[in-house]
Amino acid sequence: MSVTVNPRANDINLSLELYRKANEKGMTFSQYLETLDPSSEYGPNEKLDAFERQLKRFGIIPKTDLSKGIVASKVEAFYQTQESAVLFPEFINRVAREAIMADDILKYLVAVTTPIDSDAYRTFYVDDQPEAAQKKRVAQGADLPVSKLVGQENAIRLYKYGRRLQITYEAARRMRVDLLGIHVKRIMQQANIDKAEEALNVIVNGDGNNNAAINYDKTALQGGVAADPLSYKGWLAYLIKFYPYQLNTVIAGEGETIELLTMQPPNVDPLKLIEQLRAGGTSSGANLAQPLFSNYDVVYVANAPAGKLVGIDRRYALEMVTEVGSDIVETQKLISSQWNEIAISEVSGFGVLLPDARKILTLNA
Repeated sequence: MSVTVNPRANDINLSLELYRKANEKGMTFSQYLETLDPSSEYGPNEKLDAFERQLKRFGIIPKTDLSKGIVASKVEAFYQTQESAVLFPEFINRVAREAIMADDILKYLVAVTTPIDSDAYRTFYVDDQPEAAQKKRVAQGADLPVSKLVGQENAIRLYKYGRRLQITYEAARRMRVDLLGIHVKRIMQQANIDKAEEALNVIVNGDGNNNAAINYDKTALQGGVAADPLSYKGWLAYLIKFYPYQLNTVIAGEGETIELLTMQPPNVDPLKLIEQLRAGGTSSGANLAQPLFSNYDVVYVANAPAGKLVGIDRRYALEMVTEVGSDIVETQKLISSQWNEIAISEVSGFGVLLPDARKILTLNA
């Protein structure tokens, strides 16, 4: 059953070729549809994007809303015509992307995401040596110190993350599309955890370009012996090591997270006092001229390195690279309905941006 929508949406010829064109432009299928049928031309009251208008064109209802008497379509609704079948792979992809964004550990780890159209990538970093950065004067007529933006020697490794959901087309076509979406979301939730573990591995060990993170020992920072628990003095000494960056994310496993969160602060927490003063309080004591400290988020990763707290300034530490349109073959299978499983995956990798924005605190040393 076709539903009347804007003529421009009806005029789009849906085919696998649109996925190929989107891939060539480094776009998702939804983004490419927007170039053919811009939502901006529908006025301020338009609530649908270009892909949703295509669903409406073919009468496909993606979600159940019993309060309004609306029931989601079955998967077979995508296969009423050759054109409507073209929408099914992007429906799966959109549900997957929604799951990634809704429960994304990586937003606490990644500074920037770079889409690419190949399986190899060399990240860039600023070659800014400390001795160059410390030059305070330049003689008249002399050249300014140079910070070079250069490519890494070795390409970073990209991996495929995801699962195959085994279900025959005959069984799946009778399933409501929102129920299928729940299974897709669960798969991508696990893929998120897998990617976070790889991101942490790169933060700690580097991306293959001799750029592992600097390590500090707890005992060296706070004194005492290795068996002593983490003290507030040791923690502050570790935070100051980040300057001119700021620690705003700490990644840790179970025991390490508990040790951090149960660390005994002094009766008057200086960090909280500083924040109160910045908010308008007054004091005859010291004020920090530089922003040495900031609030930080604790990210729990089950397989984090034992005995270590991994700290980063997430604004500068890590780049995520993701391959756009990496699986046209699987897309073609879903369109043709010649499938007995659904492959839900993405190809991505991680590279170090600014090496000094990462520091490790070893708790058992």
